[in-house]
Amino acid sequence: MIELKRLIGNFAKFRILIVDDKTNMRRTIRNMLRQLGFTNLDEAEDGDVALRKILADHFDFVICDWNMPRMSGLEVLRALRNQDKYRSLPFLMITAEVEEGTVAESIEAQVDGYILKPFVPRTLEDKMLDILKKKLNPSELDTHLRLADAYYRAGESEKALVELEDAAKISPRNPKLHYSRGLVYEAQGNFQEAEKAFQMSRDTGPKFVKSREKLAEIYNRQGKTAEMLAVLKEAVRVSPKNADRQMALGQALLVEGRIQEARKAFQAATALEPENGELSSAIGEAFLSHGLAQEAEKAFQTSIERNPKDVYAYNRLGIAFRRQKKFDEAVTLYRKAISIVPDEENLYYNLARAYIGAKNERMAASALKKALSIKPEFNEAQELLDSITE
Repeated sequence: MIELKRLIGNFAKFRILIVDDKTNMRRTIRNMLRQLGFTNLDEAEDGDVALRKILADHFDFVICDWNMPRMSGLEVLRALRNQDKYRSLPFLMITAEVEEGTVAESIEAQVDGYILKPFVPRTLEDKMLDILKKKLNPSELDTHLRLADAYYRAGESEKALVELEDAAKISPRNPKLHYSRGLVYEAQGNFQEAEKAFQMSRDTGPKFVKSREKLAEIYNRQGKTAEMLAVLKEAVRVSPKNADRQMALGQALLVEGRIQEARKAFQAATALEPENGELSSAIGEAFLSHGLAQEAEKAFQTSIERNPKDVYAYNRLGIAFRRQKKFDEAVTLYRKAISIVPDEENLYYNLARAYIGAKNERMAASALKKALSIKPEFNEAQELLDSITE
């Protein structure tokens, strides 16, 4: 406690936010903090409330539970780290279990530390002390890495590389060092050196997933599909609970024609974010682009179930129907979409194409005329109408 006071100074001004959906747990943490001498405390009953409080007010430290409804602790952390203002806000995660994937996700999101439930006041004190020492009195290595990151974000790549060279003299096998180098080289357009740096970051940091994602991007840019697929599989194995990563893996598997494996990756993605209609639409689009209309149909239907007013999903589902020659279903779908957005010319155009497939050119012409009344310069609609008339 003495060391904490010496490090912080004025306990009365040091503000801590306690985030947990369990009232008893918030009370327990509050009592522990009071035993340590902290008095300026606030609470949030879930991640959504916590994020709004942090963005609206000032906090010096956040103690947050991992598993919460509406918004998890990890989602709160990611949202904060995406903003420069909160990139260095001390963030302590509390979790009921520590799996390899959980640790990897935490590292990836730049958590400062985590505690396994249940814990005692001494454990909380030691962890807070460890975090604050690094934040308030950073090591020479951390100082170089922070300066390099600041220069990189300011577009001053040469200065960033100088700082990274100094960091390398202290810790030549630090995965964050090599990852930062990769980012700088990538910004310079030097993809060969970026690839080497990200490979080194991956090799020196087995749980450092970001380096694998960047390698996948570079391999994709170079058309190295097999290499991209390999590092994406590594990333998913280390940290499987990431919907975007599962989505990227599924897309890479589709390119390789491995449809069954792609389907599993997409299923894993939707299981992680079951209410994400945009994710389902993206999966549908991936299937559609590879000629898998039946699979695309299922994905777009799921997207519409989650967001009944998503006209984009209606439009793409209609295309999936048409490719399967389900023209009557497509007509019904487009008419429903038009009832939601009656002045969208593309819906009338696609409705016309569905009518043509259903051998109803009279209704197709009517739909095309409506599209042209909304957008007179709609050349594709005019050409299709002319072909029907002829």
